[in-house]
Amino acid sequence: MTENDDMEKRNLAVIGDQDFTLGFQLAGVQKVFEKGDYQKKIQELTSREDIGILVVKEEDLHDLPKRIRKDISNSVDPVVVPLSEEAESERLQEKIKKAIGADVTPE
Repeated sequence: MTENDDMEKRNLAVIGDQDFTLGFQLAGVQKVFEKGDYQKKIQELTSREDIGILVVKEEDLHDLPKRIRKDISNSVDPVVVPLSEEAESERLQEKIKKAIGADVTPE
């Protein structure tokens, strides 16, 4: 068995309301979660080992306590990617760099 065989497959997951998650579902994302008790759910999802990237609606993060928002912002396993109406590619690139240790910005 090689080292790669020992590594578990990590999934892309999305949490949010139906309007937010629908496009991800149509694109084939299978790990989609309803908001429900958002604070409890996001803490549960960020502690799961089968999730590598967790996409969240940025507006939903504002209702969380500051400590939890900070933990989510600093998370690299999984990488938590907040999406908003405005493009935030710089923040996304920085999180990816933090997670994989390499800059993916085109030169």
